[in-house]
Amino acid sequence: MSGIAGIFNLDGRPADLALLRSMTDAVSYRGPDGVGYWADGPVALGHRLLHATPESLGESQPLLDETGDLCLVLDGRVDNREELCAEVEQAGTRLRDRTDAELVLKAYACWDDECPARILGDFAFVVWDRRKRRLFCARDVLGLKPFYYYLDGHRFLCGSALHQLFEDASVPRRPNEAMIGEYLSLAPRSRDETLYEGIRRLTPAHSMTVEAGGVRTARYWDIDPAKQVRHSTDAEYAEHFLSIFKEAVRCRLRAHGPVGSELSGGVDSSSVVSVAQFLLRQEEPINQRLETFSAVFPGLPTDESEYAREVAARWGLEPNLVLPEKFSAQATRRTVQRFLDIPYSPTVVIADPLKARACEKGCRVLLTGQGGDDWLTGSVYQYADLLRQLKIRQCLRQIREDHRADLIVDPRYSLLYCGLRPLVPEGVRRAVRWVRTRALGRDGRPPWINPQFSRKIGLAERLRRDRARVAFSSYALRDMHDGLRSGWHTLALELIERHASEFRVDVRHPFHDRRLIEFAFAIPEEQRLRRGQSKFVLRQAMQGLLPDTVRQRVGKADGSHMYADALDALGAERVIDSLSIASQGWVDKDQVNRMYKEMAAARETSDYPALPHIMTLWTVFNLELWFNMVFLKGESLPSERLAVSSQKA
Repeated sequence: MSGIAGIFNLDGRPADLALLRSMTDAVSYRGPDGVGYWADGPVALGHRLLHATPESLGESQPLLDETGDLCLVLDGRVDNREELCAEVEQAGTRLRDRTDAELVLKAYACWDDECPARILGDFAFVVWDRRKRRLFCARDVLGLKPFYYYLDGHRFLCGSALHQLFEDASVPRRPNEAMIGEYLSLAPRSRDETLYEGIRRLTPAHSMTVEAGGVRTARYWDIDPAKQVRHSTDAEYAEHFLSIFKEAVRCRLRAHGPVGSELSGGVDSSSVVSVAQFLLRQEEPINQRLETFSAVFPGLPTDESEYAREVAARWGLEPNLVLPEKFSAQATRRTVQRFLDIPYSPTVVIADPLKARACEKGCRVLLTGQGGDDWLTGSVYQYADLLRQLKIRQCLRQIREDHRADLIVDPRYSLLYCGLRPLVPEGVRRAVRWVRTRALGRDGRPPWINPQFSRKIGLAERLRRDRARVAFSSYALRDMHDGLRSGWHTLALELIERHASEFRVDVRHPFHDRRLIEFAFAIPEEQRLRRGQSKFVLRQAMQGLLPDTVRQRVGKADGSHMYADALDALGAERVIDSLSIASQGWVDKDQVNRMYKEMAAARETSDYPALPHIMTLWTVFNLELWFNMVFLKGESLPSERLAVSSQKA
């Protein structure tokens, strides 16, 4: 993990070095181990360095090549180092050292625009090419490393954090209503827009070229729908998966200092810990120590510490068990003030003490189990695939065996809905949408979003855009591909990375390895979901590595009470009566009030139930807090200011 900053004046004016220093210093928390600045006429690049790998100890950025024609700043890590070194040298280029920055710079020198496709790892980088008078930028396939930019008619600014760009006082701060609508829907499609007009992200798996004649972006990677991995037995699938998973973990063990790993007790993080410790025991070249960190909730249904202890004991590890802190409204406001962006969710905030403990232990790298749910859970759209193949008996048997009562009850996500809906021809579905919109006045918007606002921004159309147009062999794969291109997925990964950066910890996600994702898309659906058991191939692969009590776990602890507690801390009940975003015409206050009452009523029926509407309410109050603090300049929410005034009176 590092911090990068860049300025390019398209009109040829010299870059503002004071602005560059300000932008670079704004992300000093991302790189406490070194700082560098470089300028050449209209372009200037800045870098903050974190020593997260052994090679980074000898790294200095911005990095120039021997000719002085190329200059690079990189936030990231190269995982296919040996392969890339060999390819670069075979292409006739000499490597001056084995740092990741040198590898990426020479990869660009060899292959120009095609270099990102050859790099495996998490990265965001910028190269100034003096010969072509252009900036070349690229971001990894999932957007695990952030990249924000602002472009007007005469200048281009970029960086690792959104708030860096506002170091230039002339960059406008205006809410982007179209993206606000998508965010409120809980199903955003856009991966390049932000909540601010004019501030954009570089879309994951894309490169961007910036030059005086304009800007162009290009996708350099996507899932190949024709690729298939087929084996004769479950054991062969498991063996193939394990070989990829081991490599995904192995390349993420490269660290300066001990490696930390989150260990929740779920099958994903437990698998990462087990494979990591297996590799550290078996392979002499990996000279690292592994530390595990687990959040515990004594006496609560969400506590999974017994499983975490079992995994740690299996591998002779002494677990670091950490009590989460109570959600702090004040800390949440500070986050918004600092980053000018939405705050973290409670499930991220509970990791504060965990990451602080990792820092105390000297860990600059923290492995996670993120991604297992995304690529290996399976899709309820498998039922549509079975029906399409006229395997009706098998489909009904599968539904009966899955026991997914929670899905069957909810008509929006029911198994039968997912099974039958894709079989309706697209022409019929378009006709139904037309009748619903024109005749019935319903545009498919969520009820908590103001209907006039929804029509104003064309929300229904925005939420349908960029759906998979690729000809996948199954509805289940198409559904998973939609998840891959989801704006919600990109946003969640950015928040996780931003949170870790505050603790100067580089988070790494083995399940988000590009090779593993490609494998997951290429295997049959029954290797992901079989007989109601998700992550089938992972569970098979982990036989002998994971305790069976963990390996065969079904379900997860519900954390909705954390969101309810957070809403209490933010004074949600009072805030509803004075929602600024309702005054803006973005949400329907009556609908939000109704949802809050239904959630509160459900909360009273049990100590820790699964709460209805909780994610919607959290999203609404996230946006309310952001809008108040950024645009209304309030130190607190309007209702809280009113409460203070009444107390004084």
